[in-house]
Amino acid sequence: MDSKRRIAAHSSFLKRKSKVLALVTSGVAALLGVIVASAAPPSQSGSDAEINRHAQAMIDEGRKIFRYDTFGSEAFWGDALQLHKAIAGEKNGGIGPGVSPKTALSVGLKVDADALPSALKEQLAAGKVDLDDPATTIALL
Repeated sequence: MDSKRRIAAHSSFLKRKSKVLALVTSGVAALLGVIVASAAPPSQSGSDAEINRHAQAMIDEGRKIFRYDTFGSEAFWGDALQLHKAIAGEKNGGIGPGVSPKTALSVGLKVDADALPSALKEQLAAGKVDLDDPATTIALL
């Protein structure tokens, strides 16, 4: 009889414990909901809004500089080394065999697809561009 009472008491204890755990869990979930809701940024006006607009403008300007500014390197690559002539090749007014798009892309040339002329984009999409011709490299540049 003593073991039956212990089992019943233990069972009752487990039921109470699970109810308390359920209450605590739901309380924590509700508290987290309040915390998350209060963490939402308040609507900004006045100087805070101006600061944020200025910060975003600086980020946009920095992104543009990073993507498009050459930092004067064209003087070295173009004027000193005359790399553009080596890329073009003799057939296109340069020197040597030229550089194909396959070669240029394999060594890291990045092409801004949005800046390409529409006709070239269409030809690329249709697979009608010779990727072994240095003249195509010039068009991509």
